[in-house]
Amino acid sequence: MSKVALSNTNKISHAEWLQMRKHGIGGSDAAAVCGLNRWRGPLDVYLDKTSDKTEEKETPAIYWGNVMEPVLRTEFAKRSGLVVEEVPYLFNCREYPFMIANVDGIAREKDGSVSLLEIKTANGFAVKDWDNGLPQEYYIQVQHYMAVLDLAKTYVVVLIGGNDFRVEEVARDDETIATVTALEADFWRNHVLALTPPAVDATSGKALDTLYPSSNGTSVILGAEADAFINDLESLKDVETQIKISKDESENALKALLGEAECGKTPEGYSVRWKSSSTSRLDTAKLKADYPELVAKYTKTTTYRRFSISVPKKEAK
Repeated sequence: MSKVALSNTNKISHAEWLQMRKHGIGGSDAAAVCGLNRWRGPLDVYLDKTSDKTEEKETPAIYWGNVMEPVLRTEFAKRSGLVVEEVPYLFNCREYPFMIANVDGIAREKDGSVSLLEIKTANGFAVKDWDNGLPQEYYIQVQHYMAVLDLAKTYVVVLIGGNDFRVEEVARDDETIATVTALEADFWRNHVLALTPPAVDATSGKALDTLYPSSNGTSVILGAEADAFINDLESLKDVETQIKISKDESENALKALLGEAECGKTPEGYSVRWKSSSTSRLDTAKLKADYPELVAKYTKTTTYRRFSISVPKKEAK
């Protein structure tokens, strides 16, 4: 593949950059399009690409990720001894124009070749996600980038919990790239350009809340497929209940084995803890009773849709 520089990102506004991203599938979209993202799905990407909205909420994670990017780029250069450069451009593929890439940097290898640099930050609770290497969302992301920029290797730099600095080296995987490219091409052609939403899946909850934020008070007759979905759901609820019962039984058995002890060690090396702890909670009932006007002043009303299923009543014989 051959790349094309669409724009210098240092010379456009953030709003313009967001608008340009709508005209293609970026690295952060790739895993979602392929159904391999834990937090986003194809429907989320579809809504993003086909809507007029370009607003992006700056969360603390996004803010600190942006703040730490140049710091981690410099730290990687110092530790690796490689020449590292920022790449302030939005690229796309000449062969597949819908594939776009806005990368964190490049590293110039000692043999003269160029490798990709991708920078991540993660909180301490995400450490398990990285214990077995690169999480799949990021693996798909960097393969997408290597496809667009025609590169052979990526250094993924991640800072976990503010003090755990790691580097993962990822080689180009042409088989994965071929699969990702085919899925992205199908998604772009048959959904985005055709304005046909993809099917809902397990990741579609947030997208459906965006599509249908409020109900209109009407009723509709659902087809037989709705009964099939409900029967599946009810069966899964039964399984879920049995799993919870089994889980609680095993947990309680371990508590009984610990007794008053705080920690126990098993022959296989597991550590089991049942530690005394305390927490302070606001007594909202008392607060409402004693200071109703104050509670009313600081009460915020939010609107949401509550999903429920009512079981039909059986007719009397």
